[in-house]
Amino acid sequence: MHPAVEEFKSTAKLFLSNKLALVGGTITAIYFLIALLDVVYPEYLGGGINGSNTFTIISLMPYGSISPATPGSSLVYPSLFPVSHYGFPAWWFFLGTTMYQVPILPAMLIALKYDLSYSLFVVLIGGSLGIVVGVVAGYLGGIFDELLMRITDIFFSIPFIVLLIAWLFVVGNTSLLAVSEALVIIWWPIYARLVRGQALSTKALNYVEAARAAGSSKFRNIFVHVLPNVLSPVYVQFSLDLGTIVLIFATLDFLSIVHLSYLPELGALILGYGDGLGYLVSGYWWPAIIPGIFLLIFTVSINLMGDGLRDVLDPKLRR
Repeated sequence: MHPAVEEFKSTAKLFLSNKLALVGGTITAIYFLIALLDVVYPEYLGGGINGSNTFTIISLMPYGSISPATPGSSLVYPSLFPVSHYGFPAWWFFLGTTMYQVPILPAMLIALKYDLSYSLFVVLIGGSLGIVVGVVAGYLGGIFDELLMRITDIFFSIPFIVLLIAWLFVVGNTSLLAVSEALVIIWWPIYARLVRGQALSTKALNYVEAARAAGSSKFRNIFVHVLPNVLSPVYVQFSLDLGTIVLIFATLDFLSIVHLSYLPELGALILGYGDGLGYLVSGYWWPAIIPGIFLLIFTVSINLMGDGLRDVLDPKLRR
């Protein structure tokens, strides 16, 4: 058997033996599958865009004849099988509705497509940029490495939420896409610093020295010999950052910085698009608490998976 296949089987076995990591990975996979379902078949979850780019079925506009539901009322059905209710599937109303008569359950499921896709956008683009910069700086050293460290010091010296708000103020756009683009700019130094430290130690290993002595170019040494061997901690950081970025979106919603134009998003659902806290104080707890628990489960699950990946991929911990 090929050594790479053997190593993969060994790593997978160790990961599956960690029960908490396995539970976290399973729940995280379910969240991503729901988001994928909304991409492939959005009508089932209530998606669909009309001419003005707002949601037609899961919308923040009242349904008119449907009043806000409370757990235990006639709008909360015990049946697991969808049946018609005012032309909508009954399972939409299992968890009641918001103050805008939006059924909470499908709204949360639709929100995953936006939260996870934009989080992946930030992590993959920002992380990839930081990885390339970090590995090149760590291998080459000198003035380029020194310049990189001073730039990352500037980013780390300013609280990222302050830097993010300042950037959004400058560009004059507070859409979810603009926030994600700003986070890409802010996020790359995390990966650059992480990979740079790994590259410094990896370039001194014997096989890299042998490749250099054999006439291998700097480009080949960096991207063939060094880069593949510094990615283990990056995978862990990827998984942890996905949960962090979703929480950042919720925080920006709380601060009324992001304007979602009635787009389903977990942070906005928790806050009831500006009215959630007032309704929570009035005793209408479920429109804020239920999406909050849904977000908490995802964040905890992906962090458990990230901890499991760290234990499996770190050679020191594997001993």
